[in-house]
Amino acid sequence: MWLVVVDTTQIQPYIFGSNRLRENIGASYFVDAATRSWAFEAVKEAVKDTAPGKTNIGPENKLLEDAPATRIENGSLNTEVLYAGGGNFVVLFDEENKAKKFNYELSRRALEEAPGLQLMIAQQEMDWHKDVLRDKRDEVFDMLTVQKRSLPWSAPLLGLSVTASCRSTGLPATGLVRGISGESDNLASDEIQAKVDVATRQGKDQSRANQRLQEVIKLAEEYSYPSEFEDLGATAGEYSHIAIVHADGNGIGKRISEIGEECATANKNREFVLKLREFSIKLEDAAKQSLTVVLDKLVKRVINEDGDRVIVHKLSRDMSIKIKLAKGKSDYFIPFRPIVFGGDDVTFVCDGRLGLSLAIEYLQEFEQHTIGLGKDRGRLTACAGVAIVKSHYPFARAYALADELTRSAKSYRKKQTIADSCLDWHFALSGLSGSIEKIRDREYVTNEGSLTLRPVSLKGNPKQGQRAWPVVSKGIEAFQEKKWVERRNKIKELRDTLREGPEAVKHFIAAFNNRAPLPVVLFEMKDWPLRGWQDGYCGYFDAIEVADWFIPLEGENNAITTTPAP
Repeated sequence: MWLVVVDTTQIQPYIFGSNRLRENIGASYFVDAATRSWAFEAVKEAVKDTAPGKTNIGPENKLLEDAPATRIENGSLNTEVLYAGGGNFVVLFDEENKAKKFNYELSRRALEEAPGLQLMIAQQEMDWHKDVLRDKRDEVFDMLTVQKRSLPWSAPLLGLSVTASCRSTGLPATGLVRGISGESDNLASDEIQAKVDVATRQGKDQSRANQRLQEVIKLAEEYSYPSEFEDLGATAGEYSHIAIVHADGNGIGKRISEIGEECATANKNREFVLKLREFSIKLEDAAKQSLTVVLDKLVKRVINEDGDRVIVHKLSRDMSIKIKLAKGKSDYFIPFRPIVFGGDDVTFVCDGRLGLSLAIEYLQEFEQHTIGLGKDRGRLTACAGVAIVKSHYPFARAYALADELTRSAKSYRKKQTIADSCLDWHFALSGLSGSIEKIRDREYVTNEGSLTLRPVSLKGNPKQGQRAWPVVSKGIEAFQEKKWVERRNKIKELRDTLREGPEAVKHFIAAFNNRAPLPVVLFEMKDWPLRGWQDGYCGYFDAIEVADWFIPLEGENNAITTTPAP
């Protein structure tokens, strides 16, 4: 019997290396297909000429329910898919030649249809009745790790004589792809042509990437998912920021190890398969359900205003934060687009004014939908990073920032032993220089301490009560009230004053705020309303920084409009 594991490498530059959303979408489609639909089809191809040629793959590439007739160890199957999820595909074959055929079929298809995608496949022989499947699985993953570290530097012959370069990759161009936003057609390599092809509508049909997304997260007919950053809700001359949100589950590898510890002998190999498969499927479903709820709540925020579809957050009678949905040929683009989904690792882009609220909603829903998947049937949690950048900011850098912010939230959660999800974000007004830690040391630290509370826990913080999202949220609500938003210069003055320290804040309160204390955002921090600072932390800088553009996902849409969207 042979255990085979499929993985991918260099995924981040492959998916996020382009500044064109449709190319990122196409790359994500190929990564998912290689470790899911293509892998399923390669399994069926590997055994089709053998008797009985049976697999546990049912219609629509769904795994069949476990039963004696769908188990490889008793000879009922020639191959059994253990699980597909989290970017991995794990399968057992009864003979080495079938494993080799599978490797050939999957590799050939990836080379032909997804140029530039790097697949990694490792396999190990095992005896079902003597070897421990958990240990063999770990061995194969270790082999993949060695393969990734041992990859030789690639030095391909890129072109002879005079060649034109692809605009996105720099590789030799072999054709043209349609330009965006009035651009002329662009020179493109094979890799970019393939990505654009699966992300582009074919006639009246949706693109293959959109079809895949609709199967997972259904969107109402009057809306569609954007395939260009320009369709995410930017308003010319007013607001042109997007948010890249990256979320990652906490302790997923540890939970899989715990399952392995429960099945640490050969006579529990079947139990290990069932538990691992169940965990993988339920985790994937939880992430999909969480994204679906986020989307549903976002759609409910859309209203019809004078014939336009808009999302409005009313601040005062004369002031509001408004996102006008871009219009397609027969529908409207929702300002939200998942790029990576299907497991605990999720990445999506949206209008910058929605980044924090959508990230928070996703984290909350993920916790709810994973109840029973954690140890002792508890819930799972996740951490998220939100990078808000200009819509034309280099996308690879923006994603790298979101990923770094996620790691920052995870590190803080681990250091403070917080049981809940955590969140970190950064509003990049210009280019970045250095790590997020160095940026904060340079731009957010004064003689009094830290201007920012980030990273924060999603709920209450047991050790550092001030570093929690409810505290920041309460501040945002306060600074979005009429008495503040109608005096924008007052907010700007307070923001600059906070940098100067507590004494300057006391003078501000006396001179500009009619001696009224600042908003109470956390009862325990009694100095904040009077001095702005306590225990080395400023209580208001985070809220002020985002108050002008933050749109909450919950709450009534209180714009003065009529006719709700159908």
